Amino acid sequence: MNVFQRVLERGWWAILAIALAGAVWSGLLLPDFRVEFGTDVLLNESDPDLAFYNQTRGEWGDDEYLLACAHREEGWFTKDGLELLCGFARDLKGIPFARSIDAITTVPLLRNSPAGILNRPRLADEKGFLNPKIDLEKAREELLQHTQALGNIVSADGKDISIVVYLDAPPEVLALDKERRALLGKPGDAAARKRLKEIAPEYEKAKLEMSRRRTDLVQAARQVSARWEGRIGKVRLSGLPIINVGLLEHIRSDISNFGVLALGVFSLAFLVIYRKLRWLVLPMICCMLPVAFMLATMAAKNQAMTIVTSNMPVLLFVLMLPYSVYFIERTNERRRLFPTESAATTAARAAAEIWSPCLYSVLATMVGTAAHIGSGIFPVKTFGIMMTFGTGLGLAVVMLLLPASTAVIRPLVHPPIDPSHTRRGILRPITGLVLHAPVPVVLFSLAIFGASILFALRIKVETKFIDYFWPRSEVYQGLDYIDNHLGGTTPIEVFLRSDKPGYFRSAEGLEALAAVAKYFNEQPATGNVRSLKTLVDEVRKAMPKQKLEKVADMVANLAPDQYSPLCNKDATQARVLVRVRETSPLLNRAKLISGLRERLESLKAGPLKGIETQVTGVCLLYSNMLNGLIKTMQETFAIALVSIWFMLLFLFRSPIMATIVLLPQILPVFLVLGVMGLTGIPLDMVTVIIASVAMGIGIDAAIQYAFRFRTELAACGGDIPEAVRRSHATIGRAILIATSIVFAGFCMLMLSHFVPTFYFGMFTGLAILMGLFASLTTLPAMFVLFNYPRVKPGTLPAADGHSGAPTA
Repeated sequence: MNVFQRVLERGWWAILAIALAGAVWSGLLLPDFRVEFGTDVLLNESDPDLAFYNQTRGEWGDDEYLLACAHREEGWFTKDGLELLCGFARDLKGIPFARSIDAITTVPLLRNSPAGILNRPRLADEKGFLNPKIDLEKAREELLQHTQALGNIVSADGKDISIVVYLDAPPEVLALDKERRALLGKPGDAAARKRLKEIAPEYEKAKLEMSRRRTDLVQAARQVSARWEGRIGKVRLSGLPIINVGLLEHIRSDISNFGVLALGVFSLAFLVIYRKLRWLVLPMICCMLPVAFMLATMAAKNQAMTIVTSNMPVLLFVLMLPYSVYFIERTNERRRLFPTESAATTAARAAAEIWSPCLYSVLATMVGTAAHIGSGIFPVKTFGIMMTFGTGLGLAVVMLLLPASTAVIRPLVHPPIDPSHTRRGILRPITGLVLHAPVPVVLFSLAIFGASILFALRIKVETKFIDYFWPRSEVYQGLDYIDNHLGGTTPIEVFLRSDKPGYFRSAEGLEALAAVAKYFNEQPATGNVRSLKTLVDEVRKAMPKQKLEKVADMVANLAPDQYSPLCNKDATQARVLVRVRETSPLLNRAKLISGLRERLESLKAGPLKGIETQVTGVCLLYSNMLNGLIKTMQETFAIALVSIWFMLLFLFRSPIMATIVLLPQILPVFLVLGVMGLTGIPLDMVTVIIASVAMGIGIDAAIQYAFRFRTELAACGGDIPEAVRRSHATIGRAILIATSIVFAGFCMLMLSHFVPTFYFGMFTGLAILMGLFASLTTLPAMFVLFNYPRVKPGTLPAADGHSGAPTA
C-alpha cells in the first residue's frame, strides 16, 4: 500500500475528527457571512476612469433617492389630479427615513405671479396640500416648459410624473463615504490605501445602518404605493434604493432556492440510482462541507456574496458530486471483482485508483476559475479566488472523508459481472456508433466546430443594465418606465474646469456649457440634459430683461439647492448632467462617448478654449467594462487552454495524446459562443467567464475516459475496439451519471432572478452536455480512427485484470 492508502485504512478516525472540527469552525463563522448588494461592485476596479469618478463623488457628493412614478391619462394638471398627487406626496414624505421630496408640487413657480421671483410659490403649501392661490393653468404652462422639471419629474404631455424621495443617510456614512471616495480616487497612493484600511471597520458599521434605513424606506414606499394604486393607477418604483434592495432580495432568494433545490433533486437522484442510504447521506455531507468551508472562509476574510457570486455555493456543491459518483462506481466495481476485500481496503484502493484522473480534472477546473483572478470586476475576481480555493479543498474533502466514512461501514455485496459487457441503455448505441462510424462522427464534430466559429465572430458586448433583470421584476419595470417617459436612466456627466473664479457664471462660461449640451441634444438616445445654463435660462424667463451674468449670480443665492449640483461656489467647476435612454434601439455607448470626446476636442479652439474637460458617469464606466469583455474572454480562455494542455501532457506523457484529449473539448466552448452570436445574446460580466469555466469543467469527462481507456487498452492487449467497449461499460456509466448531475446543477441556475446568471447556467450547461457527447463519441472515435494510443509489446495486465498505463 502507498501512503495514501495507509492513511485511509489506518487513519480514518483522524480524518473524521478533522472534518468534524472543520464543520464546527464553519458553523461558528457562518452567522458572520454577509451579502453585498451595491451596484458599484459591477464596475471594473482597474478602470482609470473609475478613479476620477470616485474623486468627483468625494467632492460633489452623491444623494441616494427613490423615484415613485405614475401615469394619469387625464393628465395631472387638474384640481382633482393635483389633489391626488399632493396626498400621495405627503404620504411618501412621511415614510421612515425620507429626508425630503421633489415633485412638480415643490418646484418654485417664478412666473405664476408678479412677485413670483421673490415669493417663489409652489403648487403645494407648507403642509403639502394644494395651494389655492396658484393659477393652475399658468402652473401647467410653466412646468411643461421648465428646463429642470421637464423630462425629469414630469413628461412633456403632463400625463407622467415622478416623485423623488431622498434617503436620510446617517451622517457617519456621508462623512466616511466622501472621504472614502476621495481616497479611492488615488489608487497609487500608499497613504490613501493605509487610510482606507483604517476607516474600513467604521465604514462597514455605518453601511449596515445605511442598509437598514434603505430597506425600511423601500418597504414603506411599497406599502404607500400599494395603498394609492386604487386611486392613481399603477405606481412604479425605481432609483438606487429600489435597485439595491431588489438585488439583495434576489441574492437571498437565489441562494435559498438553489440550495434547497440542489439538495432535494440530487438527494433523490442518488437514492434512485444507487438505492442505498449510505450512497445518499455520505456524498451529500461530503459535498456540502466544502461549501460550508468556503462560505466560512469568506466570512472570516470579511468578503461578501454579490449578485454575480450568488451561484458559487450551488456550483461548488454540484462540481463535487461527480467525484463522489466516480468513487461510488469504482467501489461497487471493486466489490464485484474482489468480494473478499475488507471495507477499508476497498475504500482505500478505490480512492487511490480514481485519484489521479480526479486530481487532474480538478486542476483543470481550478485553471478555468483561476483565470479570472486578475479581473478588475470585483465579483468576478472573487468568483475566481473562492471557486479555485473551493474546488481544491472540495476534492480533498471528498477523496478523504468519503472513503474514511465508507471504511467503517459493513461492505455491500454485489453479484459479479463481466467487465467487457456493455450495459443496456444509451451507452450501447453510442458504443456501436463509435466503433462502426468513427469517420462520420469526427466529420460531424468538425462541421459543428466550423459553423460555431463563424457564428461566434458575431458575438457582441452592447448589453444594457436593464436587461440584467426580468421584465416582470420591479427593477425592470421602474427603469423601463423612467427611460421611456421621464428622460432616461443611466447618467453621464461632463466636468468643466477653469482657472478664472466666477468663470461659469459669466457669458463665456455659460456659452461653454451650452456648447457641450448641444451635442447631447443632437443624440437620439439621450434624454434629460441639465446644467447651470439650463437653470439660468429657466430663471431668466421670469426676468427676460436681465443679463445672463446677473441672473447667474441671482441663481446662486436664490436656489442654492439647485445650483450646488451644477456648479461649485467660486464657479471654477461646472457639470453638464445627462441621462441616457437605456432602452433606445439606437443606443451605442461606445459611439456616443467617442463622438462626445471628438466634439469636446473640436470645441477647444472655440467655446472651450482654455477649459479642461473630463467625461465621467456610470454610462462611461459601464461602457468601459463592456468594451474589455471580449479581450478578457480571449485571455482567460487562452490561459485555460494552454494550462490544461500542459497538465494533460504531464498526465499522459505524450503531446499527441494530450492534443487528442483536448481537441474535442474545444468544440463545446465554441458551440456555446456560436449560439450566443447567432441569437444575439451579448457578453456581460457573468457570461464572459463561460468559455474558461466550461473548458475547465468539461475536460473532466475527457480525462476520466482517456485515463480509463489506457488502462483497459493494456488489459486487453492493445485491442482498441475492445478497450472502447470496456471503457463505455465501466467509466462510461460513471461519466454519464456525473456529467448529467453537473448539467442539472447548471440548469438550476436558470431559475435565477438575475438574467446573466440564467444565461451562465444555460450556456455552461449546454457546453457540459456537448462535452459529454464529445467525450463518449468524438474522443473514442479519434482513438479508433487514428489507431492510437498503442501498447508497448510485452505489457501485461495487472493481477486484478488491469494493466499499467500503455504508452502513447
